[in-house]
Amino acid sequence: MPVVYLVPLWGVIALLLLEIRSRGHGEVNEEVGIEKLKINDEVYRSILMDEDPMENRVVPLGEALLINDPSTRRELMMEVMYSRPDDYVEQLKEARMNDDTEVVHYAVTALAELQKEYELQFQELDWKLENDPDNEELLDEYIVLLNRYLDSGIAEANDMDIKLRAYSDMLERKLKKAPDRLPLWKEKVNTDIRIREYEAAEEEIQYILEKWDKNEAGYLLMLRYYSATQSRRGIDRVIEQIRRKKIHLTPQGRREIGFWMKEEDVEEL
Repeated sequence: MPVVYLVPLWGVIALLLLEIRSRGHGEVNEEVGIEKLKINDEVYRSILMDEDPMENRVVPLGEALLINDPSTRRELMMEVMYSRPDDYVEQLKEARMNDDTEVVHYAVTALAELQKEYELQFQELDWKLENDPDNEELLDEYIVLLNRYLDSGIAEANDMDIKLRAYSDMLERKLKKAPDRLPLWKEKVNTDIRIREYEAAEEEIQYILEKWDKNEAGYLLMLRYYSATQSRRGIDRVIEQIRRKKIHLTPQGRREIGFWMKEEDVEEL
């Protein structure tokens, strides 16, 4: 117990000894507390990091295909093929026109394999939907897959048209189950305009205007419709409706309408 009672006393004594020592002529060689964690600036600067041998080789794929030597181009194409080729679809398309036949072969092979993977997923979903046509989860999965495929840039020419029509059909099936979802209607109209199904697009826009008459969506879609059908009179009519009905426009909506109007007229909306 005497030892226990003396513990606070030893702390005070140790503090006094340290204070006396620090004020004396002797130098304190030990660093106390967080001072030990300080790093001398000169020592820190003298630390040299090993250079990464791959650092100087990290360049955009498009540039690499144009300026690098054949061996580097081929090595790069192999890395793309074995990593995520769906992130480099546009570059792979450009690589098909490269003067290196081996690079062309890699690019064509990567795109073909990528398209094959998508087609297998489409076939699987087709089979599942055929056996369970009322399954909304499968329908949603199919719509997401089609959207991802179309956005990837893989689809071209006739394949693009086929997939867009399939996308329109799937959206129509979804809208029958969820007719109150405006984003789906907008996607359906934009898709029908792309495949030149103008009559269907016009009917869908009229439905949107009736159901969401104060929303800018229907009016902007009508502008796109008249733009696709090359009707300047229709465009002017839509702009007049927006002005007369005092439709609230988002910044994106103002930009779209501003393409067809003078800047001072846009400010009046």
